[in-house]
Amino acid sequence: MKKSKLFKVGLILISMLIVGCSGNGGATSNGSQTGSAVDDGKTKIALLINGNLGDMSFFDSAAAGMEKFKADHPEVVVDIVEIGTDNTRWEPTLRLTANDDYDLIIVGTTDMREPLQRLVKNSKYNDKRFILFDTEIEDNNAHKYPTVRSVLFKQNEGGYLAGVLAALMTREAGKTNTAFIGGMKIDIINDFGYGFMQGIKKVNADFGANILAYNSYIGDFFNSTKGKTLADTMYREGNVDVLFAAASQAGLGCLDSAKNNNKYFIGVDSDQYEYFKPVDSVKADKIVTSVLKRVDLMLYEACEQFLAGELEYGVLQYEGLKEGKVGIVQNENYENYVSAANREYIDQIISDIISGELVVNSGLRRFTSTEDLNAYYDSLDPNKQ
Repeated sequence: MKKSKLFKVGLILISMLIVGCSGNGGATSNGSQTGSAVDDGKTKIALLINGNLGDMSFFDSAAAGMEKFKADHPEVVVDIVEIGTDNTRWEPTLRLTANDDYDLIIVGTTDMREPLQRLVKNSKYNDKRFILFDTEIEDNNAHKYPTVRSVLFKQNEGGYLAGVLAALMTREAGKTNTAFIGGMKIDIINDFGYGFMQGIKKVNADFGANILAYNSYIGDFFNSTKGKTLADTMYREGNVDVLFAAASQAGLGCLDSAKNNNKYFIGVDSDQYEYFKPVDSVKADKIVTSVLKRVDLMLYEACEQFLAGELEYGVLQYEGLKEGKVGIVQNENYENYVSAANREYIDQIISDIISGELVVNSGLRRFTSTEDLNAYYDSLDPNKQ
């Protein structure tokens, strides 16, 4: 963690100690509770990262969106706080931040929804506004939380495009196996994987192919060593040429494996080719494309709406291909590795999804049971044929 961010966390802790020692617990003169320690008249926004920056995908994308908003709105105080990977710190830091004078607090991932649920049920924080991205504050019950805006992405659509591409490249190479590696077996990652498998079946149906796909989960989003080990096994023993990983920082180990084994890799969330091109051109060369999940653009737009007083709460916002928040990178690497005919085929699929002609089923539990998800995975798993 950078010193400046440690300093910001320290300021939050100090301000809490001051409020706690005052004896009124943040109460106003009439005895009602307020969620702000001090209101200095400035608009203040905090993005809490329940992990660390440097994943070159999900959290870095969120931070990039907030940095752009900060640059475009110097009148707004924007703080980005890395909480780290120790989950015992996540809820206390959220509460400390809510007790400071932030107007909007942004958190992401399913790991933060229960802490946020507990926080906003306290009337002390009724004057605060929150954005929870990459999950819903409570399944099918966003309306019960009038100070929280929930945002979900249609990552199943991005996973679908990755599956189509992986199957096309595998078929052209004369191979039969591709692979998906996820971080944790949770809703969002399952949605990527379910989309990926559907994309493979689409290619099999359209081309009379029989491409199969291994699947595995690392168990967290930080263990890049395990990610590398799993990818090594799939590339070497599974005879896989191209692999898709949706595992944040742990997925960087899969990319290390692609480089070492001279295989291909599909990145996630951000354009990972652009991240690595200046620092490791060999590694960048292995990234055929990345599934984009525009957390940066979504947060930028949401903060603009917040500033204008137009952001709605108690709602669930969905963002996908049609909304321009999900897709795949079509850069020079993509054009070098993907034939013109296959690019045309993928472009048609993108158009069909946007128009609604092609519907990609979601792997979220509210739409697909765990049993059905596992059965779908098994139908393509080379070990279970």
